[in-house]
Amino acid sequence: MKTIQILSVSILSIMAISCNQKEEQTEIEVHKADEQMMHAAHKLDVEVENDLDPVCGMKTAEHLSDTIQYQGKVYGFCSAGCKETFAENPENFLSKMN
Repeated sequence: MKTIQILSVSILSIMAISCNQKEEQTEIEVHKADEQMMHAAHKLDVEVENDLDPVCGMKTAEHLSDTIQYQGKVYGFCSAGCKETFAENPENFLSKMN
């Protein structure tokens, strides 16, 4: 019986100590890309059909970083995310471009 009491007190003590310790928090700094950073980041030198990214509207001449070929034409995008969104429903975006 004493062994169970000692074990119980030990476990409760360990739990109390661990609960009172502060967790180490790390701060994350988020930097938003400015116009110059966007221009320098992975800009492709490819001729595309569109002047604006059909998903977000950015100028492809300044921010072209990904392309997709659809129905024999090459379309440009500012990012892989916009390209993936376009690929899910290309006709929806192409209808808005015209």
